[in-house]
Amino acid sequence: MDVPMEIALAIIVIVIGAAFMMKGSGGGGSKVLHPTILGMATGNPPYACSQEQALAVAKKVPGIDSVQPVLGRIYANSKINNRYMAIPDFTPDQKLAGDENFFDADMKFKMPVETRLDKFREKAVPLCTKVCQDAIAASGLTTEDIGKIVVVSSTGFLGPSLDCELIKSLGLWRGVDRSLIGFMGCAAAMNGFRVCNDYAMSHEGKAALLCCVEISSVHTTFDDNINDAILHAIFADGCAASVIKGYEPGSAPKGTFSIFDTHGWLMEGTEDGITLSINENGISCTLSKYLPQYIAKNMAGFVDAFLGKHALAKSDLDFWAVHPGGRRIIEESQNGLGLTDEQAKYSWAVLGEYGNMLSPSVMFVMEKIMKDHDKALAAGEPGFKKGIAFSFSPGVGAEGILINVN
Repeated sequence: MDVPMEIALAIIVIVIGAAFMMKGSGGGGSKVLHPTILGMATGNPPYACSQEQALAVAKKVPGIDSVQPVLGRIYANSKINNRYMAIPDFTPDQKLAGDENFFDADMKFKMPVETRLDKFREKAVPLCTKVCQDAIAASGLTTEDIGKIVVVSSTGFLGPSLDCELIKSLGLWRGVDRSLIGFMGCAAAMNGFRVCNDYAMSHEGKAALLCCVEISSVHTTFDDNINDAILHAIFADGCAASVIKGYEPGSAPKGTFSIFDTHGWLMEGTEDGITLSINENGISCTLSKYLPQYIAKNMAGFVDAFLGKHALAKSDLDFWAVHPGGRRIIEESQNGLGLTDEQAKYSWAVLGEYGNMLSPSVMFVMEKIMKDHDKALAAGEPGFKKGIAFSFSPGVGAEGILINVN
């Protein structure tokens, strides 16, 4: 039978619209782009603090009688030699000209959260600017190539936030796409890579800039409990940045690391494992004594499921970037996955040199791996081929990326 003209026109419009939607969503001939890390950089604030110096400060805190007897053991067992802080309170002998102690001399570490966040801004902006500049320079791109910026932090909540400050300090286009990731803890770099990947895969010719920064020292508290003692013994300040751009298969620069998949898993019954909170006296973290057990129990399933999506096995990986969240975190990751100390050596190195910097930490590990890879290529050796990086979020969630070396 005859179809009325109005209906025929409507059908044509629907078909054409569907075709355009398929093309825009990755179907119908759109290019496949693999997000590739072109540049990576890390940096720390100026005050290098040994565990001996940090312990000396902790022992002077008044009113912590119940934890005083175990402080020495907590610090000695941390496997941390050195950390970096943005404030001079823990290393008074290193105090730079014009810089003053942040906390009062009474050693009670009481400070309104608003004052702590103001100090975060003061210390984070120049550090982030320098590290982002280094990452862009390492990528071989310019600021004009950056179409998106992703800023990650669990220790700094500001509005306007660091993305606005970095647009100004880096000279980025004021129309740049912006995303903020907060309160995802140590795993937040993985979430940041995921957002950058999505942009790089859908914006050919443009790159995304990821910046992770944590200034834990401004949130120091020290009540009479083991949790505060552990936090003071392991957390530190740092920043890491990366430039990610999409390439068609086979066209990425030789030796670069492409992220060909991401994977996250919220473990069951682990809600108490890592909790973050914003309190009147700062931003705080609580770590369950069962956290190492949660990691040991769940990591084999997490990695096997991730690799299984690509018909891979652990033996197919030749590098591991394990989050250096602490001695027990690395140890139980190794136990759960059957990793040797050699396979986890980069994570142990970062923990010893820098402590736990939260979100930037795993990027420090990745940077060490990339540098060794570049050295191998320069010496005519094959370097790395495939690996994984992962870290942990409140929940507890495991977040990871699978990397293929071009």
